Amino acid sequence: MVQNGSFVPGIPDITKFPIRKWRQLYANVTVPQNALLLSYSTGGYGPLKRAIRDFLQRWRNINCDTEQIIITDGTHNGIQLCAMALADAGDTVAIESPCYWGAQKVFTSSNLELEMIPWMPGKGHVLPESPKPIQLAYLMGGHHYPLSVPTCIKDKRRLCQALNPAYIIEDDYEFSQEDHINLLFDARSDRHILAGSFSKMIFPGLRLGYLVVPKHLSSPINQLRSELFREGRMLDQAVLAEFMSNGDLDAWCRRIQREYLGRQQVVHDHLETLPNVRYISPPSHAIGICIEFEHPVEDVAIAKSLLREHLVVRPLSTVCAGKDQRSGLVMGVGMLSGETLKDEVNRLCRHLKILLSP
Repeated sequence: MVQNGSFVPGIPDITKFPIRKWRQLYANVTVPQNALLLSYSTGGYGPLKRAIRDFLQRWRNINCDTEQIIITDGTHNGIQLCAMALADAGDTVAIESPCYWGAQKVFTSSNLELEMIPWMPGKGHVLPESPKPIQLAYLMGGHHYPLSVPTCIKDKRRLCQALNPAYIIEDDYEFSQEDHINLLFDARSDRHILAGSFSKMIFPGLRLGYLVVPKHLSSPINQLRSELFREGRMLDQAVLAEFMSNGDLDAWCRRIQREYLGRQQVVHDHLETLPNVRYISPPSHAIGICIEFEHPVEDVAIAKSLLREHLVVRPLSTVCAGKDQRSGLVMGVGMLSGETLKDEVNRLCRHLKILLSP
């Protein structure tokens, strides 16, 4: 499997997804009796919300009510809804450095000020000496992106105690079944919000996700979504509900996460032979893998050089705060497997050895 020899991050394996089963589910729900699925939705498809509720209980140890679940058009849409509903222009959002680039773009486009707070795995957050009033704190869920390491609930708790944000958003961008212990999210809280997406689990073009919000926010955020974005995609929601209720999503997640772990091990073993490498994220069930360079390696220039060889990676420094001097590369293993993965990681390392040599 190969698409332009790319290690592009954030793209899952779409070639092995059971698309035949997915198409069959479309045929099953597209019958005259289900004509209402062709109309607008109001607050999301009920069976999908129940399926998400049960999935969160199984995989994330979260017990929430269906009324707390809001169906979104992916994580970006969910973050945008939070920014529009819970903050005013000029308010400050605390966001970790390095951060998920998509959230950074959404918040800045909403005219919110960013307070980027470096997080060092094993050391914690570098807290600001004089923190501003924080309206939103945006944190990663159980697994950090782009660093591709487990998050730390103690670090997140300490950060939120210091900043006292009005609302806390955790983005469960990527996860495995065992890392729920790192979630700060509390479904009974009045200020905790969980954002999730099926794009990394299933395929990017699905563009369906969810928010789990406090009960008092469910109605106003649903109303905002309906008035601004016009809810639809009921057929997609119905198919996803069937896919989840049948146990197909659980089976797919277990299968593909085992694959990702094996692929990450291959990439990790090759990358650790490179010069000027400070740290490589340990193999995990996630799509992403992160490599950090010794100072002062210029990761933007390296990423541009690799792009000319059709090796697509993302420089780490571009999602770090100005005071956070880390540099490195963020890569994905979703688009490469088998012998192609071995060939491409060898090719990647050959170029990196030249670029990283003193």
